[in-house]
Amino acid sequence: MTQYYDQSGTYRAYTNDGKNLFSEAGEHIGHFMNGFLYDTNGAAIGHIRDKKILDKKGQTLYYTN
Repeated sequence: MTQYYDQSGTYRAYTNDGKNLFSEAGEHIGHFMNGFLYDTNGAAIGHIRDKKILDKKGQTLYYTN
């Protein structure tokens, strides 16, 4: 399991398979594909760079260790 944290270091999301992202409560946030994170409706939320998920403005949404 890969855990993701917000900018304050609070645990917020996880993936068990590297393909789907879930909130800490277990709700499906979206899926990873071709270096991007898409929500459950297929809209791009952000992109992956190094160990971070960045929003459309390049700001960190989540990071992992």
